[in-house]
Amino acid sequence: MSVSIITPATAKRLTTPANVRGDLGLAATVPPDAQLNRWIDQASARVASYCRRPFGRETVRERIALCLSSAADGGAGLLLDRWPVVRILGVTVDSATLSQGAYETDASSVFLLQDGQQEGWSGRIAVVDYEAGWLLPSETRGDPPTTTAPDLPADVEAAVIKLVAAAISANGRDTMIKSEDVEGIGSTSWYVQGATAALPHPEAEAALAGYRRLLFA
Repeated sequence: MSVSIITPATAKRLTTPANVRGDLGLAATVPPDAQLNRWIDQASARVASYCRRPFGRETVRERIALCLSSAADGGAGLLLDRWPVVRILGVTVDSATLSQGAYETDASSVFLLQDGQQEGWSGRIAVVDYEAGWLLPSETRGDPPTTTAPDLPADVEAAVIKLVAAAISANGRDTMIKSEDVEGIGSTSWYVQGATAALPHPEAEAALAGYRRLLFA
């Protein structure tokens, strides 16, 4: 299996300054938009890296090795590498182009059809061109709508905002300090990322676990 990008995602920010300010109760000008956008870019890139995937819509071409005959598989679909699948642009099997009525798709797979019924794939190599990904908070659907892509899940955006909040909290203080005591005033402790943690906010990491692409040896 191999995946090549035909059209890369044009949007990468997984939240907007307005949404960050609203969720965190920030003033309209503090921090400045330039700095806030920088933190959003950093958090979005970190989330994409952690999940091993882009979240914005991309058009890709995926090559999938088939069994010589898979008719006995009960009509199982071909699980695609990218999801959610927005639309299938074309399918070929052993260089033969299938008509649009010869297959259908759900959010993650493409199914071969025979007389309207799903059947097993056969052949050697299937090549699937498709669009996958979400509509990001900074994008508009259009009027009339220009895409049927689902909106970015709320828990993904919330995770990004938590990472932005962590960056804001760390700004201007020594991030190596775990706790400090001020006599007569009180004490403060800071979350310190553990050796096994991938992200600087444990709730963000937990929320994103279900969106990580699997790696196969």
